[in-house]
Amino acid sequence: MARLRDGVELEDGPTAPAKVRPVGEREIEIVLREGRNRQVRRMVEAVGNRVVALQRIGFGPLRLGDLREGRARRLSDGEIEELRAAGSGAE
Repeated sequence: MARLRDGVELEDGPTAPAKVRPVGEREIEIVLREGRNRQVRRMVEAVGNRVVALQRIGFGPLRLGDLREGRARRLSDGEIEELRAAGSGAE
């Protein structure tokens, strides 16, 4: 987990450090500040493990909550503003 926290070297360059914490015996939560193609899987493989299942629980300031897999919903005006603020770095 320390290697994931520090960032790992991938074929397309080093990753930024990630927040990593255990949430079960064989389960971790990873928070990324960047999002490259298949990044979580590649980071975990780079440290000698493999991903069996992967679930996104949020994006920026948004959390999926009880939104079912494959479903979508409209964002509120407030959520759109939160995303804009997060993208500009002004929180």
